[in-house]
Amino acid sequence: MKHLIVLGVTGSIAAVRSFELCRELRRKGFEVQVVMSGWGRQLVSEESMEFASGKSVISKLTGNIEHVKLFGKKGKASLLLIAPATANTISKIAMGIDDTPVTTMATVAIGAGKPVLLAPAMHKPMYEHPIVLENLKKLETRGVRMIAPLEEDGKAKLASIGKIVFEVERALSRNKFAGKKIVVASGAIQEKIDDVRVITNHSTGELGTELALELKRQKGNVKIIGNKVGSEFLDFERADFADELEEKVLSELARGAEYFFCPAAIPDFELKKTPGKMDSIKTVTLDLKPRAKLIETVRKKFPHIKIVAFKALWGKSRAQIEKEAKEFLKKKGLHALAATDLRAHAREAEKREMYFCSAKKSKWLGGTKAEIAKQIIELV
Repeated sequence: MKHLIVLGVTGSIAAVRSFELCRELRRKGFEVQVVMSGWGRQLVSEESMEFASGKSVISKLTGNIEHVKLFGKKGKASLLLIAPATANTISKIAMGIDDTPVTTMATVAIGAGKPVLLAPAMHKPMYEHPIVLENLKKLETRGVRMIAPLEEDGKAKLASIGKIVFEVERALSRNKFAGKKIVVASGAIQEKIDDVRVITNHSTGELGTELALELKRQKGNVKIIGNKVGSEFLDFERADFADELEEKVLSELARGAEYFFCPAAIPDFELKKTPGKMDSIKTVTLDLKPRAKLIETVRKKFPHIKIVAFKALWGKSRAQIEKEAKEFLKKKGLHALAATDLRAHAREAEKREMYFCSAKKSKWLGGTKAEIAKQIIELV
């Protein structure tokens, strides 16, 4: 069943971005019902928002008691998002004044205990008005969540569309990792040949990013370390090289993490780095030696931490993947493992499959990396 988001549009010039926001919410699988104030309609047309949402816009309340049907005790809406939220609208909601369709929706939603998100957008002096700030804090004490604006050019600009959509997803996600500290190592990690050249791999870092995002959606306290992290919403520390990654991961885990996810593609070999830049006019032989596995080091130093590891195989049948994965899980003392056959998936392939196993569960997973990440988190 799809979640129904009520999108309140009020009279900030940022309302011109509501069309894009509505479309992105729908792309993420939400239904959207747009509700507009009179000033909101001055800035963006009802027709355009009807096209964006696929539903008739609510621009006034009628005998159909739209606010009750959406946010009453048996209301069908899952969440109220007001984006943009003006200083006027924020202060009215804080004072319990409902003289527009948007503020009336907020009154009923707050009264019914439904999630309410506000994305402020206004000139910075308005945002910094002591009473506006006081009203924002007052609403937060009532459980209303704020999506912080971008403060630049003398304005408190509407947060990015991606940020707003992520916060909607987060508000409606399950809280299975609430309060838990989690470290994720991710990306195409490198090994230095000299001060110019490196050995690396084709990892995109996408799975690590999607895992970290899903963990954060479920209220986890997530730190991601590595490179190729494709999200602005994550607490990220860069580490490009294997030794650097290990040092930063161990340091972060020592601060009391409960889980360690390691989808990072870490070089399996190490070599003695040549200082400077090697001469390229003669043949060079590289002496590659097996590198100690980061998950093994973590297991020895932190025996209590739940490790979720990822194993890349090549040219294996399903039966072989299952066998090797279960053996690796047991041998390394892992909480869970996800294994995949790289030969079976082109690098640019949108969808792939992975085999997940733990002491109690095993299952083949399939889909995009975002879909697989959600399945892994659910199983973990």
